[in-house]
Amino acid sequence: MKAIDKLFLGLSLFSLGLTSCSDFDEVNTDPSKTQLGSVKSYFALNQSFSKIQMDPSTGERVYVYNWGEGARFLTEKKHLSIGNYDDDYISSFYYPAIAFSINNATLAVQIAETHPDEVVDQKFYPNMKQFARIWRAYLLAQFADSFGPCALPQDLTGGLNPVYSSEKDTYNYILDELADAVKAIDVSVEPTEDQAKCDPYFGYDATKWVKYANSLRMRLSMRLSNLKDRDPEMYAKAVAQFKDAAADLSKTISEDADIMEIVQNNGWDDYSGPYTRSYNQHCLSGTLANLMTNLGGISIQEQRPDIAASYIKDADYLGKRFEKHFVLNTDNPTKGYWMDGLPENLDPRALKLYYLPYDSNADNTIDIGSEVKKYKGTFGLISFEDETDTIKIDGTYSWNGIPAGTTTSFSPSMSKNELPNSSSARLNNYPILGSQARDAKEKMVYFGPWETYFLVAEALERQWVTPGEVGGFTAEKAYNKAVELSFIHFGVSQYYSTYITSTDYNRVGTSVAYNHTTPASTVTMKYVDGYTDQEGTVQYQYPDGTRTLYGNQLNDHLSKIFTQKYIAQLPYLVQECWSDYRRVGLPFFDIIANEKMMTGTDMTEWDPESWKSGQKWQYYPQRMRYPTTLDNANPTEYKHALELLGGANTTMVPLWWSLAYSQK
Repeated sequence: MKAIDKLFLGLSLFSLGLTSCSDFDEVNTDPSKTQLGSVKSYFALNQSFSKIQMDPSTGERVYVYNWGEGARFLTEKKHLSIGNYDDDYISSFYYPAIAFSINNATLAVQIAETHPDEVVDQKFYPNMKQFARIWRAYLLAQFADSFGPCALPQDLTGGLNPVYSSEKDTYNYILDELADAVKAIDVSVEPTEDQAKCDPYFGYDATKWVKYANSLRMRLSMRLSNLKDRDPEMYAKAVAQFKDAAADLSKTISEDADIMEIVQNNGWDDYSGPYTRSYNQHCLSGTLANLMTNLGGISIQEQRPDIAASYIKDADYLGKRFEKHFVLNTDNPTKGYWMDGLPENLDPRALKLYYLPYDSNADNTIDIGSEVKKYKGTFGLISFEDETDTIKIDGTYSWNGIPAGTTTSFSPSMSKNELPNSSSARLNNYPILGSQARDAKEKMVYFGPWETYFLVAEALERQWVTPGEVGGFTAEKAYNKAVELSFIHFGVSQYYSTYITSTDYNRVGTSVAYNHTTPASTVTMKYVDGYTDQEGTVQYQYPDGTRTLYGNQLNDHLSKIFTQKYIAQLPYLVQECWSDYRRVGLPFFDIIANEKMMTGTDMTEWDPESWKSGQKWQYYPQRMRYPTTLDNANPTEYKHALELLGGANTTMVPLWWSLAYSQK
């Protein structure tokens, strides 16, 4: 009988531990010699599901240090956002997890191709094979979108070393697998109770797996939107695949009931959430603070009437200006300002995502601890002239984000700014991710219905489809539906009707209403000089879209789609947020700010004057490095993978589908 193939060798293959989902004994045989008839296909796929959930050690190193930083959702670690890399994070944690998960998905396919002894499995295995193929396609895309060239199951010869395939071949394989698997699923077949409990997402409901596969096809087809001129054949395939997947939206993840999500634990097992480690603050980023401020025109007073009016600032107020204590060499339009309170209007999802400092009435309260609370109001801005003179800051009910990339290692003056430089200071002064994610009170999302409709809206804007091909949806209608579904998910649907018609600009010049596309123009705004307490006004300049990676004005239809999609995907779909930015250059990510060259990082093209000439792809991370374990275990294929990648193993080499690849 056929034995298990190995897909990724030399990568610390764990003992398969192929237990049943009802806690049967482990299979105690060498995984490379395990006979396919000795385990169930759905046991193998359950192992794949569990390991890619990533225990907190792995999840922190992927979601927090890498994907979250690439997506500008998290910026306090100063890791991937400035091209930093830690080989141990990938070699010892993520790479073994993704390799294990792909191996077990492949094993599930192989087992499902055998003739099982039990009648219930004989009926179920044809579908089981398709579920495993769909899941494996997702995993391969996760790998390829993180690293680049990937080893594919079709490359296996039964030998010890896999053969790496190009990103194009990988995407060809993924799209073909998904299209074929969807057609082969028999939705009339229902799983047994034992079979269903092995699937923590859908309970092996065939109809739901069809919906997921079609929405995943839409996501991964749209990933290739930059290929129109440089690979017309592959571009045409992507368009055709998208059309086919979106032809019947009822067969996609299109309603809240369809969402692909999973229960999280708050412990240390594979199902514990990636944001549950209490030693991480998960502070609001400066990038996201700008995107959510004033977006939608919904007042804090309406959202939270319990918050005292003294904490709420006028919509045209920027905050206190401390130009000596923040690095200013960036295109961030709010650089140098500290918001000493809350903006008058804030996207309603903001206070569902984040817990404000000392917001005792919040429904997502985090207990920062009595020891940390002792330092309330003690941190501040140290005088450059007299170190005994410090401007103390009380961050209660304040809305500020950690500046992207700025660190005392490369900006010595920031040593005088205590606010972002210690965990106690951050907990006392910055909004932090709320208890719903930190305490694993909510489910972890893998694919939400809002994404399906944002993809439809984008496809209509790109003329990939017509309204008649997607159930009569126009781009505006699909966009509105996506935003509405996001509001339902966050529990703020009562604000939707007002929000969706808003023409107010956020801090980067994007509004909500779809057909309000007037570019934002310079406006007069108020501030207070933080050193003298004198009030003043300034001509506030919104970012110039022509100087961004996107290259167009920041209130057009695509800017709206990607701003809303970005917010809707948080906090769990950060890899997708990063991929969208690499693909389109939206939403607006400011250039990182530091005072000197970032020696020792991969971001070698950036310098302290870079912001003056506008955004370039070289200022934004493009991938994660392959681990050294790959080179050590298989130097020939490691070299081959880099040849296919087209560059050195750094975080700054653009992937084949990215906007940067087209611009390099």
